[in-house]
Amino acid sequence: MKEKKFDVLMLFQIFFAILVMLIGIYSKVAENYNLLPLMLILLSITLLIMGLREYKRTRSLLWVIFLICTSLYILFSALRGIMIN
Repeated sequence: MKEKKFDVLMLFQIFFAILVMLIGIYSKVAENYNLLPLMLILLSITLLIMGLREYKRTRSLLWVIFLICTSLYILFSALRGIMIN
């Protein structure tokens, strides 16, 4: 049976995903949506790490390009939201 490796990228992915969930839950409960751009930036970092892990695992560029493009679009949206407000 193949053991799953617990690497540094997985730790970062879990850490950023937990931060995204905590900020999302706080924003919904407190109805304070000022932290949404920060949540989107952390989400884009999480997707970028997912892309790096997928490339490291499969060496296939299809999902890596998709995840990185999605990450960059979310980062662009977050930065645009910060600049407008």
